[in-house]
Amino acid sequence: LTPPEQFGIVEPGLYRSDTLNPTHFPFIRSLNLKTAILLTPELPSRAMSNFFEENQIRLVDLALGSWKNNSNANANATAPFQTSWWKPLSEELIKEGLEMVLDAKNYPIIVMDTSGIHEIGTFMGCLRRLQHWNFSSIIVEYRAYAGSKARYVNEQFIELFDVDWITLPESPPAWWIEQEQMWHEEEEERELQLQQEREKEALAQRKEKELLTLTAEVSSS
Repeated sequence: LTPPEQFGIVEPGLYRSDTLNPTHFPFIRSLNLKTAILLTPELPSRAMSNFFEENQIRLVDLALGSWKNNSNANANATAPFQTSWWKPLSEELIKEGLEMVLDAKNYPIIVMDTSGIHEIGTFMGCLRRLQHWNFSSIIVEYRAYAGSKARYVNEQFIELFDVDWITLPESPPAWWIEQEQMWHEEEEERELQLQQEREKEALAQRKEKELLTLTAEVSSS
């Protein structure tokens, strides 16, 4: 079994990859995929399309749909699937893709682009933002795949992406539910610690004030 060069396991049942060729098909078949998402506007190869169809894997070409929609709106755009020159992907595409990835009904699922680096690295970085990763850890993962091909504009897009724009589906995958529970428990613990520290500080201030008052009374007597 030969995995794609940029194949990676993101979370249980969620995978990332560059474009597939026939040598990868036996490995991909072993994943028992239900859904495949493409993030680049190029048409998938006939071999890849046939493979997904034969194995009853739903193929969703998000970028091509976005490209067509924007192309109709602005036929003269040089990169119609982008909302501005510096953005590797549109916010709409990220939103639609993340909401698919966060829906357990689509699992197991693989997300792909041509290189397995740029669009998908940006997409996964936005997912990590949703997972409450700190930005440094997100960039470490992005550069682990991108290597010398890392792009600052991708990192900037990840940092500025508004995660509040994402609507969580009714049935998120188990890994998301578990991570959210852990995060909320950690947040509650941090809040409790902060509350205890504030109470200690307030108690210390009261004692200091009482001592100053007592000292003043002794001095006056």
